[in-house]
Amino acid sequence: MSAKSRMLLTVLINFSLVVILAGSLYFIEGEWQHQREREAKDEVKQLYFSKMENYLKEVTAFISFISVGYTNDCPRSFVLQMRKELFNIPGAIEFGVIQKEDDHGVVVCNSWGENERVLVRKPSPHDGFLMTGPHTINSLEMPIFVIKKTIESFEYNILIKKSSVDDFLNNSLDVVMSLNNKQQGSTYRDSNVVDNLSYVVPLSNSAKRYNLYFIPTTLLLFLVCFFLVTPTLVRAIEKRFLRWKIRGHVYYNEYQPIIDTNDQSLFSIEVFLRSNDGVNVKDSIDKIKSLDLCIEYTLFQVKLIKSSFSKEFISNNSFQVNISCLHLESEFFVKNMLTLSDDICSSLILEVTENENLMIQKTVIKTHMERLKQKGYRFAIDDFGIEYSSLSYISEFDFDIVKTDKIFINETDKNIAILKSIITLTNELGIACIAEGIETEKDCQKITQLGISLHQGWFHSRPMKAEDIIAYY
Repeated sequence: MSAKSRMLLTVLINFSLVVILAGSLYFIEGEWQHQREREAKDEVKQLYFSKMENYLKEVTAFISFISVGYTNDCPRSFVLQMRKELFNIPGAIEFGVIQKEDDHGVVVCNSWGENERVLVRKPSPHDGFLMTGPHTINSLEMPIFVIKKTIESFEYNILIKKSSVDDFLNNSLDVVMSLNNKQQGSTYRDSNVVDNLSYVVPLSNSAKRYNLYFIPTTLLLFLVCFFLVTPTLVRAIEKRFLRWKIRGHVYYNEYQPIIDTNDQSLFSIEVFLRSNDGVNVKDSIDKIKSLDLCIEYTLFQVKLIKSSFSKEFISNNSFQVNISCLHLESEFFVKNMLTLSDDICSSLILEVTENENLMIQKTVIKTHMERLKQKGYRFAIDDFGIEYSSLSYISEFDFDIVKTDKIFINETDKNIAILKSIITLTNELGIACIAEGIETEKDCQKITQLGISLHQGWFHSRPMKAEDIIAYY
């Protein structure tokens, strides 16, 4: 993936995150605020419900008191006592006792003290306490509610100012009283005291209100995503894209022969990464390393070797495949390499670049190298001599081949002295030595005279495709 594509992908991910975060937080914040408002309204509703229910308990207690105290007559002492009790109930203005007679009712006792029998509607039987209204009585010139209780042929009731009942509810638009469910709205609760009475929530067209807390929250979350989530997503997408390129054969192998100048025979073949997409090889290698796909690509290279050459060609030649210390630390890599057939195992030379991590993880690496060598693999150390700890690598690890870096081809007294010491060391240890960077006939003659017969470089051959290396062989 190019730098431009990576930048566009980052912008797209960041833009998507902003939209998703802003939308999600806007919705969550709205729901959260709506929940808070609903809870606050519920508290208000409960407050007024409790106040009204306590008030109705006082009223119904008074009615029960009348029903117990009434003895089929209405002495003045009883009326005075009832007036005194009535005075203690806010908004209560009158009480009355109605007796059923034939098909009508008669007021037989009342708080206004008149003994005249007034004909009214016939009492109807019911359970508990009922509330009716609001009624308008001309003599009172005000709307009232009537709460009543019927026992046998007597009805005991009390008249209450509607305004006094409204006082319990007029500070809240969220709850109103409903008789016979005639009030529009959703039922909040039924009365625990009086039948035929419910508290309802009126229909409301009020719009939702949003605060702007979600804006700074969105920005904060976006910054977190920008520095933590986005890089991870971009890396994951790049990794998937690069893995697709590997499996899609966008990358391929080229092969460079390593010549034994003693008889001009083919000593081994080094395997190189190449790309069909025009991306610089070094950039491709750096990208594969940065995305931790080195092991997958190495396994892909080995697969290409198996598919590009016959078993006979593989058995008769050696292939040098570049790996790093990370390969040798990986149990996954070792297990996959051990599953290969014996002919490919004995033909592969795993070429390790000098790296300080070889010493850091030397116990694990030495164990893995031993397992692979038992299967037939050989090991070479690349760019030998340019690291300060080269000799310790030779001492600690069982390498079969060393490759001198091409910087030693430059003809200086110091370089010649270093090459001579490497040659002496490898001869003493019985390790093969390959000289890299043989570009001219002069380089070839000079290195041969120093005692290194295994050469690699453009003087002998450039890297080539599989069919060309077969023809070269």
